[in-house]
Amino acid sequence: MRWSGFSMLVLSLASSLASGASASDPVDETDQERLAWQKKKCAVFETAFADLTAGLGTEGTSEAFLAGNRAYIASGCLADVDACPETEKDIAIANGLTIATMNAGAASTFSPFRCRD
Repeated sequence: MRWSGFSMLVLSLASSLASGASASDPVDETDQERLAWQKKKCAVFETAFADLTAGLGTEGTSEAFLAGNRAYIASGCLADVDACPETEKDIAIANGLTIATMNAGAASTFSPFRCRD
């Protein structure tokens, strides 16, 4: 099984707590790097979302798609949000966000684009 950086961080923190480490113990350098990387990816996503919606406009974009992306950003890009691109404009924005985050080094799975219904 391949573990993502975030999963490893969660496991590392859980292991530290289980081993008796106090919550006041400093986070090790690797964990700090992972947290910084998560924040950077989310900042790229947030900036790209603002730029794309300003440049392309939101007319023709589904409200659920916009709300899903806003909720994802508000969570620090950690929430399990379904932002399902339904319209052509949604797809254009989703493509732009995926390209922006991948250009910054994030995996294409970083984005919240899921259609589970």
